[in-house]
Amino acid sequence: MKSPKFPSLIRQNYYFKRFEFTPRYYNEEKEKLELRKREIKLEVESEKKIKDDPTIERHARMRIGMETSWQNRRSREVKKSNIRIAVILAIIVAILFIIKNKLGI
Repeated sequence: MKSPKFPSLIRQNYYFKRFEFTPRYYNEEKEKLELRKREIKLEVESEKKIKDDPTIERHARMRIGMETSWQNRRSREVKKSNIRIAVILAIIVAILFIIKNKLGI
């Protein structure tokens, strides 16, 4: 004999809805081509403005000069940090060598 079932106020059956989306049409190559066309158009327009305005040449020279100075500064900083790491590593190796000799290992 089965035990009687009590009526439940809350339903236990859950049905999950699924999400499906199918795009109508998407051409990835066409999208890339349109993007490239827009980029080229903007580039051509900016080149025309540069030719018309002599102050832009000065700005371009200044920008190039700043970029090279930043690159030089960055390379000097990298060299300094590499030397600092090498010195710290040498000090650590020397300390370990001294400890090894003192302990007689």
